[in-house]
Amino acid sequence: MIPWQEIVAYAVIAAASLSLLTFWITKKFVLKKMNRTIMKAEHSYQQQIASLQMQLSGKVNVLEGMVNKLHLSNQELTRLNEIRSKFMSIVVHDLRQPLSSIQGFASILMMDNPQGDGNNDQLALNNILKATENMGKLIADLMDISMVESGRFTVDGQPFSFNTLVNDVFALQAVNAQKKGISLQKRDYPTDITVVADRFRISQVLNNLVGNALKFAPQGGRVEISFFVDNGRIICRVEDNGPGILHTEKEKIFQKFHQSDNDRNLKKLGWGLGLAIAQEIVLAHGGEIGVESAGLGQGAMFWFTLPQHPAVPVKRPVTAQA
Repeated sequence: MIPWQEIVAYAVIAAASLSLLTFWITKKFVLKKMNRTIMKAEHSYQQQIASLQMQLSGKVNVLEGMVNKLHLSNQELTRLNEIRSKFMSIVVHDLRQPLSSIQGFASILMMDNPQGDGNNDQLALNNILKATENMGKLIADLMDISMVESGRFTVDGQPFSFNTLVNDVFALQAVNAQKKGISLQKRDYPTDITVVADRFRISQVLNNLVGNALKFAPQGGRVEISFFVDNGRIICRVEDNGPGILHTEKEKIFQKFHQSDNDRNLKKLGWGLGLAIAQEIVLAHGGEIGVESAGLGQGAMFWFTLPQHPAVPVKRPVTAQA
C-alpha cells in the first residue's frame, strides 16, 4: 500500500471516530439536557393544569350552590305566589257579600228618608254608597287579576256592532263627565262595524280608558272617543287634555299596581289594576294596546286595536303575560 492511501485511510478512520464521538457527546449531554428541559416544562404544565382543575372544581361547587339556592328561591316564590293568589281569592269572595249588604241597607235607608232629617244623614248615605261602589270596582279588578293568574279568566268571541258598544259606553260615561264638568265627545264612524270579540270584555277595556281619562282630565277639560277601521283592524282611541305622561312612565303604565305620580290624590281612587287587565283582554283578542303623550301638561291618547274578523276563534283562557 502506498503512503498516500494510508493517509486517506487514517483520515477516514479519524473522521468516523470524530463523528462517533460527537454523536456520543450530543446524546449524552445535549439530548439529556433537552429531555430534562422537556420534563421540567411538562411537570410545570401538569401543575398548572392541576391548579386550574382545582379552581374550576371550586367554581363548579360555587355554581352548584348558587343553582341550589336559586332553585330553593324559585320554590319559595312559587309557594308565596300560590299563597298570594289564594289570599286574593279569599279576600275577594269574603268581601263581596258584606259589601253587597252595606250597599243594600244604605239604599233602603235613602229610600226611607230621601230628604234626610237635618243631621247630614243623606250626605253620609251618599258617601257610603260611593265608597262601596269604589270598593266593588276594586274587588272586581282583584277578581279579574286572580282569574288571569290562575288561568280561569276567559274571553268568548261573538259578532256584535262596535258602533253600538261605543255608544253604550259613551252614554254611561257621559253622566260622570257631566258631574265633573268635562266635555265628553265622540266621533261617529259613518258605517256600522261588526267585530267578532267578547263584547263584555271589550266594553270593560273602553270603559276603563274613558274612566281614566275623565279621572285625570281637569275640570272644564275635554275627552274624545274615536274609532275607525284600517286594513281589517279596528283602531279605537281615547284622547284627553289632562296632565300627560312622562316618557319613562309610558313603559310602566300597563304594569299591575302601577299608578301615576302626577296627582297623588287620584291614587286613592284605585289600585292600578285597570290598565293591566285591559292589556290582558286586548292581547287575548290578538290586538295591541298603548299610549301616546307629548309629555307633562300635554294630555294623553290611549289606543287599542282589534282584528275585525280574527283568524283564530276568540274563545280561550287568558294567561298572564310575562
